[in-house]
Amino acid sequence: MIRFPSQIHVGRQLGRLLALIVVLLIQPSFIQAAPSSPDSANHAKNLARMNCGAQIECITPDGRIAKVTRVITENAAAAALIMDDDTVSCPLQEGETNFVIALPKTSLLDRFTFLNENAAARGELRIAVSNYRLPANSPKWTPVEGTIPFSQKRHFDLSLLGVEAKFVKLSFHVQQQGRIAALGLYGQQSLGDFAARQGHVMLVSNTVRSHQVEDAVNFNFANLYARARVAYVSSGTTPAAQRMIDDDAYTSFHFSPADPHPTAVVELIARERLHRVSAVYKMQSGRLDVYLMDRMFTDESQLRDLTPIASITDPGNGKAAVDFDPRGARYVALRWTPGTEQDRSSGFEIAEVSAFGDVPLSVLNMDEAPLYAVNRASIQPGPDDSWSSSDPPTIPIVSP
Repeated sequence: MIRFPSQIHVGRQLGRLLALIVVLLIQPSFIQAAPSSPDSANHAKNLARMNCGAQIECITPDGRIAKVTRVITENAAAAALIMDDDTVSCPLQEGETNFVIALPKTSLLDRFTFLNENAAARGELRIAVSNYRLPANSPKWTPVEGTIPFSQKRHFDLSLLGVEAKFVKLSFHVQQQGRIAALGLYGQQSLGDFAARQGHVMLVSNTVRSHQVEDAVNFNFANLYARARVAYVSSGTTPAAQRMIDDDAYTSFHFSPADPHPTAVVELIARERLHRVSAVYKMQSGRLDVYLMDRMFTDESQLRDLTPIASITDPGNGKAAVDFDPRGARYVALRWTPGTEQDRSSGFEIAEVSAFGDVPLSVLNMDEAPLYAVNRASIQPGPDDSWSSSDPPTIPIVSP
């Protein structure tokens, strides 16, 4: 096992040099989108994530209990709720389903969010909290907000302002089954604090290669907490573009209805080795083209000359994901073509863009301060690492 020190001690001069290097790394090679304004994106880090050390327990209507920690073997469906990929969802059966989310430490909470996929699930939600581990049926849970109905609505954003908890119980009483995704618990920890702690604690080099689920975890490099940024949007209010990578599926970026091909480019902090790209967006039909690039174009017309790594036709599910053989890229571009004139006239919205690479669990300690995971150490440019591909990979099944 590779071990790293818990702190990196540097002298004042070296520290200034490193700070300058970081600034240079995140400077864009081509800027179309202006820097985000203070109110343009969500500031808070989602604490209900594996990369924050969160764990989840699911109690299904038939009474079965499945606990999911960092090794996802027993209940991958429930684990999807605390992963970074908001396109992967968990089924809600008819009856009572309880989820208990355990945070690594007691935290002050402000908001709770979730995605009711296709607005299909119908029923009621009750939220309860505790600072101590309790059985799901214990009367000692402290209820919050009373009973909350959910139906015919895709996004839910509920206030938990002032609530303190280490354990959060979500009780879904389902009358019509469906699927949910993108659980979010937001509090005082900000995306900036999370990124800063990652940046000065350590860099984790992905020197371990494994296809075993228990040996690696997905890390979303296309997020503000990974120091990514939206470098280009084809239309819309550019300061708000960072909403696409703010760790919050409730916030979204609006392209202009007059834009025939809404396009966004996310710049990663460095060339990373990626194997999956996903996006959650407005429910409308159309085609999403996904590109991986090492260089930023100087004119959007150049993007049309590239071959996408994948093209996904969506009948209106509002999400898309593609897996491919790992390859290096500095930029991830998404280009949307509306399916109908009505879809075009209504405008297009992207809630969240993600780009994943593998990080070995053997070098991550998610119960402590999160790490800034870097998996680019062993990337060697070559034919398979090109930013275009004439042989798009098979698109994986994404939950309907």
